[in-house]
Amino acid sequence: MTGFVDRQRAMQLMQRAGLQALVLSAPEAFHYATGVSIGPAGLFRRAGAGFVVIPARQDLPIGVVVADFSAGQLRIAAPEAVVRSHPIWIEFAPVETGTRGPLAERIEAGLVSLGRAPDFARPATFDLAGSVRQLQALLAEFGLERATLGIDLGFVPAADFSAMQALLPQCRMIDGSPVLDRLRAIKSQREIELLQQGIILSEAGLERLQVDAMAGMRQADLVALYRQGVAAAAAGLSHPVATAEYVTLGARAKGADAKAMPGDPLKCDMVCTVGGYASDMSRNFTFGPASADQVELHAIAERVFEDGLAALVPGNSIGHVHRVATDSLARQGLRSYRRGHFGHGVGQSVFSEQWPFIAADSDVLVEAGMVLAFEIPLYIDGLASFNLEDQFLITPDGPAAMNRLPRRLERIG
Repeated sequence: MTGFVDRQRAMQLMQRAGLQALVLSAPEAFHYATGVSIGPAGLFRRAGAGFVVIPARQDLPIGVVVADFSAGQLRIAAPEAVVRSHPIWIEFAPVETGTRGPLAERIEAGLVSLGRAPDFARPATFDLAGSVRQLQALLAEFGLERATLGIDLGFVPAADFSAMQALLPQCRMIDGSPVLDRLRAIKSQREIELLQQGIILSEAGLERLQVDAMAGMRQADLVALYRQGVAAAAAGLSHPVATAEYVTLGARAKGADAKAMPGDPLKCDMVCTVGGYASDMSRNFTFGPASADQVELHAIAERVFEDGLAALVPGNSIGHVHRVATDSLARQGLRSYRRGHFGHGVGQSVFSEQWPFIAADSDVLVEAGMVLAFEIPLYIDGLASFNLEDQFLITPDGPAAMNRLPRRLERIG
């Protein structure tokens, strides 16, 4: 498969959860399992645009239900998958370009060659029942017509889940999202490379911003500099690249049209997505010399960062990492400062933050193969909003930084 699924690990996780297969319908999960986009039907973000069946048995292939409009592309990209299709609203027809005759007649002949029923009609968008019928046939082909299935209920709307239960009465369907989360938490080499590439591009954007920014620029101008740096570094890259910028300018957050003034702090929490994989990092700046309080605030963030990072090693729980960071803040006088999480997993998602979260109540163990964004955000109204964040590949020996830019407070101008 061109997807990113480790079938051996998937089997182990499903066996522990009592599942015979995962059935995934979120567009991001579809791409994770197949390496191919779910297609335009996924834009509606409803169950039924497509399904992926990942059996626990490794001797069974991955099965896919996808829109007929996208089926040809998927069969080419994943020839080993079993593919079934369902109609969506988009009509398309084969045509023999080398034959003679009126074009309309050749198009009509192509439509007839599809062998569709006389009453064939396309839905306004797509039909969940029709998609589930194809899923039912796929499950029967795999001998899973009475299986316990893990559904990605973190995505599926309640109404759609009820309809799926009614259409698959012989299957037991439970929440498979925790299994999917744990499966995605350990990255393949290809995923690691995409996440590393995102950091490389994001740092190129931040370098461009630092060099060319100046007082008097608007927040939107600063974001534009970052994007220009990313675009220049991404020239020739085959994967699609997108960015999201979470920028705070000023001691108190300013509007997008406000101009940077001497002494203003600038937090740049930047997300760069390469091939669907979102990398996350943050650096902090001041326009001109930083004040003594800004220097001390950033120094606190740096010390807490180093303390927490020392605990981010395989075998520790990520809840322990959160407690270490919280205790470090307390030692420096911030005994009442509370933060819900000090970082998170990264990967393919609609948002850069995904499970697991470095939160106090988490018993998830740090494992080699995870890629985690570790961050120390200190948002002090009237002084600065600073966030120090790096992305790390967890190795058997500990965290390996994907970033190369120093973590110090940098000066613009």
